Amino acid sequence: MSYYLMQHPQVFMPENLEPYYFARLDIPQNYKREIISDEKKYLNLFKNAKNCKAIGESSPVYLFCPHSALEIKNRFPNSKIIISLRNPIEIAYSEYFSLKFMGFDKNRSFNELLDSDEEQLARNKFHIDSLLEAGFYSKQIKRFQKIFSKNQLNIIIFEEYVKNTIPTINSILSFLDIEKSITFKVAPKGAYKVPRNFASKKLMNNFTFRRVAKFIIPTVTRQKIGERFLVKESSRPLLKQNERQRLKEIYQDDVENLDKLLGRRLPWKDFY
Repeated sequence: MSYYLMQHPQVFMPENLEPYYFARLDIPQNYKREIISDEKKYLNLFKNAKNCKAIGESSPVYLFCPHSALEIKNRFPNSKIIISLRNPIEIAYSEYFSLKFMGFDKNRSFNELLDSDEEQLARNKFHIDSLLEAGFYSKQIKRFQKIFSKNQLNIIIFEEYVKNTIPTINSILSFLDIEKSITFKVAPKGAYKVPRNFASKKLMNNFTFRRVAKFIIPTVTRQKIGERFLVKESSRPLLKQNERQRLKEIYQDDVENLDKLLGRRLPWKDFY
C-alpha cells in the first residue's frame, strides 16, 4: 500500500517506512532491530514533506502494541489510521520466516515458538516478536475504536486489496481527502526471499552491518543492492496441516468476534 500511496504527489512517506516510534514503550532496551525512540529524530523523517496533504508512515506493529494507539492520539490527535487485516494464520507463519530471515531466533522450530508464545499469552505477557500477538484483531481494533473516532479509522482486508488493488488504493485516497486523478505504476508482486549463500546470510544477520547500511544507504538503493547481491527468490515451505489446524483453534474465537465487530463475513476459509 505504501508503494502506491507514495506515488501520489499529495502524499509523503519517509524512506524509513517503519520507524516504530509509537511502539517504543513496548519494545525492550536490547531489541535487535533499530527503532527511532527520540521525537526529534522521528520528526526529522518528515522534513521534506513540504505542503503534502497526507503525511505518514507504516509501522505494522502499531496495531498490536498495547501503548501505540494512545501514543499516536496524544501526539497527533487528528491522525487517520489505515488498518490492514490478513488471515491471522498466514500472518503468524510469515512472522516466523521473518524472524528466521532477520536472524532473531535461529534455533527454535515453528511449533517450539508457538509453544513459547502461547505460554506468554496465558500469562498475559506481551512480546514484540510473538508469532501470535499480531493476529488477535478484534481486541486490537477495539483498542483503536476506544481512542479514535469512527471517521479516523479505515479497515482494509488484505486479501480483498490483493484482488482489487487500485480500487482499494482509491478508497484510501478518499478516506484521506485526496484527489484520485492519478495513474499508478503497478507494484511488483512480493516474493519469498532467502539469502543467496552462507556469506550473505552471515552478513544480513550481522546487526552492526544492517545498522550501518540503513544509516548510509537510502532504502530504495539498499533494496536494489540486496536483491542483486544478497537475496534470491524461493518457494516458501508449506504450512503443515496440523500446524494450520493449531493456529485455527488459537484464532477461531477472535475471528468470530471480529466478524461481529465488523458486521461481515471475512474471506478466510480456514475459519468457516
